[in-house]
Amino acid sequence: MNLRWQLKGLLRRSRPLWPDADEWLALEAYKGLVTQVFAQRPLNPAVAPLVWRHGNWMTADKGLKSPARRERDNASHHYGHDIQLKRHAGLPLVGRAIPWLLEHGLKVSPEATFEAPRAWSRGYLCMGPERAAWIRERHQQPTTAIGPWIAYARPLLDPDSLAELRRELGPTLLVVLAHSWGTVERQNDLPAAIEQLQRICGERGYRRVIWLKHWQDPAQLPLPADWIQACNGHRSNPWFLDALRTLLELCDGLASNSFGTHLGYGLECGCTLHWLDAASRQVITSLPDQQQKLERIEWQRRQELGQGLKSCGDDMAAATLLLEPFWGFSKVKDPASMACLLRGTAL
Repeated sequence: MNLRWQLKGLLRRSRPLWPDADEWLALEAYKGLVTQVFAQRPLNPAVAPLVWRHGNWMTADKGLKSPARRERDNASHHYGHDIQLKRHAGLPLVGRAIPWLLEHGLKVSPEATFEAPRAWSRGYLCMGPERAAWIRERHQQPTTAIGPWIAYARPLLDPDSLAELRRELGPTLLVVLAHSWGTVERQNDLPAAIEQLQRICGERGYRRVIWLKHWQDPAQLPLPADWIQACNGHRSNPWFLDALRTLLELCDGLASNSFGTHLGYGLECGCTLHWLDAASRQVITSLPDQQQKLERIEWQRRQELGQGLKSCGDDMAAATLLLEPFWGFSKVKDPASMACLLRGTAL
């Protein structure tokens, strides 16, 4: 019996090519969680920041590992990127692993690190052409830009329900501030952010505010009582981007003090972008010295790009030109092209 379980463990670590019942169960568990959250009224879109492991809901730690075992590389599970692409391509959500390494976050400096090449991988899939070029130059691997991940997400509400809720909410502003990740801590000037947001609402006619929290944020923040506090759950939630797309389609604008993935996602979904000058401080002392140096470069570049976005004002065409190299709005693949790409039959 021990030999049998040792063999099973070895096969799981090698990422099997046949469907895994545990992973199907995990997908359904998360799907039920996020669907119920967005179906309740009044709207309270706060997905619990839990992870589904071994058939149970568990509190997540700060580590970057995912309990999912759908793909060969752990990072491919972040935010459900593998699920988004497979569904778009019409491929089984659990089964044959994608033969690519997937970019799982935004990087805006060529010094930024990424997963090292793997023997099984055909190369990398990225959002924008700039990142693709940097990785291709560094690793000498095939790299394909496929556009913003949010383009492959689907709202959790049907069109009629979305339209009805939009009418109920009125003009709505989504807020996403700089957030911590792993052992990197980011601290925001909350009073300054609230003051700026209230001014934007008054000037632009936003009636409601949805404040999107990171899973590491406190359960309740000291915000105005009529603001909606949302959360899309832990990064392991395979329907994370579906939840985010739902929020974006409910909102008319997106405000942030962070040059992160959400900006391009908002632009892709037709939101007006508002840059906040509310201060954000980054604490990276827990990282090795070399990684601290790289993070400082990345952080400085993000601040510069944020000011560039601020200078665009209401000109979303100019904002699109600024963001295109990093999000690749023009690079989105149709289902047939994506299917060939994921099967490894096209570059």
